[in-house]
Amino acid sequence: MKTLRSLLILWLAAVLLWPAAAQQQVETRRTKSVFANPEFTEAKVIQPFGRSVKVKANILLKNSTLCFMRGDSILEAYVANVLGVQFDSIHYMKVNDKQMGRVVAQKAYNYLLCVTTINRAQVARECAGSENVLSDIGDGQLAARFAEAMSTDYSMKNGFPLQDKYYFSIMGQIVPANETAIKPFVKPEMKSAFKRLMNDKWWSWKDPASLTQLFTYLTDQR
Repeated sequence: MKTLRSLLILWLAAVLLWPAAAQQQVETRRTKSVFANPEFTEAKVIQPFGRSVKVKANILLKNSTLCFMRGDSILEAYVANVLGVQFDSIHYMKVNDKQMGRVVAQKAYNYLLCVTTINRAQVARECAGSENVLSDIGDGQLAARFAEAMSTDYSMKNGFPLQDKYYFSIMGQIVPANETAIKPFVKPEMKSAFKRLMNDKWWSWKDPASLTQLFTYLTDQR
């Protein structure tokens, strides 16, 4: 009887721990290119007051920055007067003074954004010295230098590990996707429901499907 009880306890523990273990075993996404898109294509760069300009552009995965072509040169864009960029059906919005976030989902005036970058810490662990290469290319320098520097045996063999960081644009204000930042934007009538959601073990701040559920809780009236 004690043996049976022990087996049942072990089985129950395995069932309860399995979801957490499964969530941790997420395969690392990798790319052999330092750019988000296979090639530079014509994109519409969106500026304030309804203005826009078309350039051949791409997103550099070093820091998720906007790059464009001038002749044969690849340059990082100065984005002080940039709101976003449209690549066909893929839309990016500026999340800070440098980075661009891909629009994952939208409801009314609110957006879920994803900033994808090369995981420098993992590169450093996997290939000694690569972190230095990633850091050597300073602001305002030719993005082409970075692309050339990263064409290493490491990148060709393994591909660069990628990491995602999520943000929300709520009524035009960019905030990181975490409980502290999001809580002030929860509708008063949804605060109790939001608290219950935060206690849901199946819900995750790192899962875009989970994050899109937050649109229901967020203020969406101007």
